[in-house]
Amino acid sequence: MSDLSIRPIRENDIEFVYTLCKNESWNYSRKRIERVHHYEPEGCFVATVNRKRVGHVFSINYGKVGWVGLLIVDKEHRWIGIGTLLMRRAIDYLQNLGVETVKLEAVPEITGLYHKLGFIDEFDSLRFKKVNKKDTQSANPNIKPLRGNQITETAEFDSKYFGANRIRVLRQLFEDNPELCFISRKNSQIVGYIMCYEMETGYRIGPWICNPHDPQTAKGLILKCIQAIETNTKLYIGVPAVNNTSVKLLQDLDFELYCKSVRMYLGKKPANEHVKFIFSIGGPENG
Repeated sequence: MSDLSIRPIRENDIEFVYTLCKNESWNYSRKRIERVHHYEPEGCFVATVNRKRVGHVFSINYGKVGWVGLLIVDKEHRWIGIGTLLMRRAIDYLQNLGVETVKLEAVPEITGLYHKLGFIDEFDSLRFKKVNKKDTQSANPNIKPLRGNQITETAEFDSKYFGANRIRVLRQLFEDNPELCFISRKNSQIVGYIMCYEMETGYRIGPWICNPHDPQTAKGLILKCIQAIETNTKLYIGVPAVNNTSVKLLQDLDFELYCKSVRMYLGKKPANEHVKFIFSIGGPENG
């Protein structure tokens, strides 16, 4: 392939990424892309052919666990191996940092690409949506706004179930959207939390972590979050299909399933992730 190059994404590439996401109808705002790039600027890559940008991929390192997402190659340059080369560059980046397990969520149509790279299917990840309506259900008094001085403790709670400490992502989500972050305690201990952030259209709910045997707390968290968002706004949420409590709760709240992806991993089989406590993911690009 003539003059193919892969290099780290720079600030002046963000508009290109945003345009490709729009072309694929991926619901990412420019601000969201900037934020994901900010998490791991050296782990995000753009491919060029004859100096023309043709694709990109993003990754993030959480220590022994890493995530890859936002892989897009423009339609004129697909099926010639550019996506594979981008993925290999992102994987090499993470593994050179000591990552032992690389995760991603893939649309079913392209899981073959990831299988060829050695990824293994783990479970389905379901996508739900609804238009927010005014909810008059009583608020759970145990659900409180999350405070900045609680982020470290929240990240430690989260790491028990996510499988790695992602404090820098949680802190940034909170700083960007403090009015959309809530926490629940019992006997002074955190038993659940939820965060939400704005997308190109509407809001994405997640991460949302709670004990699946405590559905009332889980319901209280999402109701509090929904009530903090203006009505007639689109809401989106991604849920591991194995979390039956979350799926049922969302259905009861009139969310509708509109698509799914496949959770996959490369390297060591995830051992510290407890998926049934994950009521929604933060995003397919960083878990």
